[in-house]
Amino acid sequence: MKKAITGGVMMMLVFFLSMGMAFAGNGSGAGDGAGPIHDIYAGTPFEYTGDVVECLGDGMLISPADGNPTIYGIGPVRYWDSLDVIRPVAGDTVTVAGYAVDYNGDLRNIAVTITIGDVVVSLRDPDTGAPLWRQGGQN
Repeated sequence: MKKAITGGVMMMLVFFLSMGMAFAGNGSGAGDGAGPIHDIYAGTPFEYTGDVVECLGDGMLISPADGNPTIYGIGPVRYWDSLDVIRPVAGDTVTVAGYAVDYNGDLRNIAVTITIGDVVVSLRDPDTGAPLWRQGGQN
C-alpha cells in the first residue's frame, strides 16, 4: 500500500510540474506581447554619439546633438562583467549603432554595438539579431 501511495504522489508531482512548464512559455518574453523584438535587422539603421544621461534597466537615455533617444537592449550587467568591461553609466560618452524598429506602434532604438572609449561591445548576433548574453537561451 505504501508503494502505491508513493507512486501516486510521484505521478501527481510529475504531472503538475510538467503542466507548470507547459504554461511557462519558452522564456523569451513576459508573455504579454512586450517580449523581445526578433527581427531587428529589418529596422532602420542608426548611429548616435553622445553622453549617457540616465540608465534605464536594460536601456539608457543618451544626449547626441539631435535629441535624446532612448536606447534599448544594452544587456545585463552580468554580460558586461563577463566581457570585463564596465557597463555605461550617466556621464559616459558612448557611440551606439543599431536599428530603429517599430514595436507595436512604438519606435524603439535597439543597440547592436556600443563603443565606450576605444572598446566596442557587440550586443547582438550578426546573423540572427539575438542578444549575445542569452547564448541560445542557456544563460
